[in-house]
Amino acid sequence: MSLSEHISLAFTEDKLKEILRKEGNYKLKGYQLVDGFSKKGDSYLSEVFRLRIDGEEPGSCSSTCLNFVVKGLPKNIGRRKTFRSAAFFKNEITFYEDIIPAFEDFQARRSPKKPFIEYPRCYSSFCDGNHDYVALDDLSKYGFVSADRQNGMDFEHCRLALESLGRLHALSLAMKDQEPENFAKLSQKVEETYYISSLKAWYSDFMKTQIVVAKDALAKEYPGTEIEKKALKFISDDLYDNLCEITHAESPLAVIGHGDGWTPNFLFKYDASSAGAGSKVPKEIRIIDFQLARCATLAIDISFFIYSCTTQKLREKHYDDLLKAYHSSCCRLLEDLGSKPEIFPYSALQEEMRKFARFGVGMGIESVPFSVIPESDAFDLDSIQGDDAIPLQEIWVLKPIPTKEGRLRVADMFKHAVDMGYLE
Repeated sequence: MSLSEHISLAFTEDKLKEILRKEGNYKLKGYQLVDGFSKKGDSYLSEVFRLRIDGEEPGSCSSTCLNFVVKGLPKNIGRRKTFRSAAFFKNEITFYEDIIPAFEDFQARRSPKKPFIEYPRCYSSFCDGNHDYVALDDLSKYGFVSADRQNGMDFEHCRLALESLGRLHALSLAMKDQEPENFAKLSQKVEETYYISSLKAWYSDFMKTQIVVAKDALAKEYPGTEIEKKALKFISDDLYDNLCEITHAESPLAVIGHGDGWTPNFLFKYDASSAGAGSKVPKEIRIIDFQLARCATLAIDISFFIYSCTTQKLREKHYDDLLKAYHSSCCRLLEDLGSKPEIFPYSALQEEMRKFARFGVGMGIESVPFSVIPESDAFDLDSIQGDDAIPLQEIWVLKPIPTKEGRLRVADMFKHAVDMGYLE
């Protein structure tokens, strides 16, 4: 099969030739395509491939080899419509084509000593709602790998991830401080893809199944407690509308954020000298998958990450440390970009979390059950038959979590949020 048959009618050998010309006027020598490689359950919105292309410079011995991860719309039309893949693709391509170049230009004009670079380079993309694709640098060739989503991240992984999110957010805060009109225009380019009133019918019935799982976890792990009482009030009110309210809330700390901060979207690189997996300390990080990028309070990214990626044991020991690591990292880049870190005091972060961190709990009742599902039990997305969308809950079949450990991952989100005063 050709590239266009595998990935997209818009992704042709001419696109490869165009990429090679930009890299140094190389001529296409050949390419090798590897079928979808992501773990089962990691990629709902796209089909993902690895691609290697080889080029040579005419009349010389110079050659090059480029490695990509290429994401295309699912060829299963029913799957594509069920998950609204085209809307998410449009948003991610906008992030790579418009947001990242604007941030890069802003940084180039301010020459920070340590610019934000924690994302894959985009070599090519196309968006028409039918033949969308995005070709990104394959980070695995540099040694970046994903963490274990089922067990949560340890402190060093979480610290590095939140520091990187802080640096991403610093770009928005600095641009808003120094070039408010440019930031206002830029922020209009990303769209809310999850929580908006027009999407309620698409999502709310599936949310009801999440609530059933959450209620079961609470009833078994914290029966009759104040935790269960406050949690039930939170999820029994109109939770979808509650989360919509947060994503659209006016805030001086609104930033263009990642939007989907669960474990598979953070890749880590380790020292070659690191020992076994249990003792590895990550040295570098990259953030991937910007389909849910949005302009909203920075508390969304932080709380989503905290409740999706950490355990209660880690939160009890290091929650303040993680918030401080995020804040310090953000302020360092703010200052490096020419803004005063005083525009973002730590007290403002604490207040923002108090007002909006419940978002992470609301989103966590989806992401945490997905995280604790064994890979062998992940959903078979291509079992969708025909060309029509089906209700999400018919393909994402969530059932009460059978293990105490798994139930606590859900129930302890509520415990922490109640303890912090986020669910008043």
